[in-house]
Amino acid sequence: MDFLNNPLFIALAIAIPIVLIQGTWVFYDARRRKEKYYWLWGIFALLNAPGNLLIYLLVTRVILNKKNKGSS
Repeated sequence: MDFLNNPLFIALAIAIPIVLIQGTWVFYDARRRKEKYYWLWGIFALLNAPGNLLIYLLVTRVILNKKNKGSS
């Protein structure tokens, strides 16, 4: 049971649930917003945290909203 005190194990026990929750939230949010490639956003969000979450929010909330408002 010495591996339970290993700092790597503790870091992974914290990081893996955070990344999984982030990926799941991005997937469902993108699907709810009717993004064309919602599944790709979900996979992209699984790669790291919180960088890809920030990129997702920036692209979908700021860039695409400005593009959609400009075309109306």
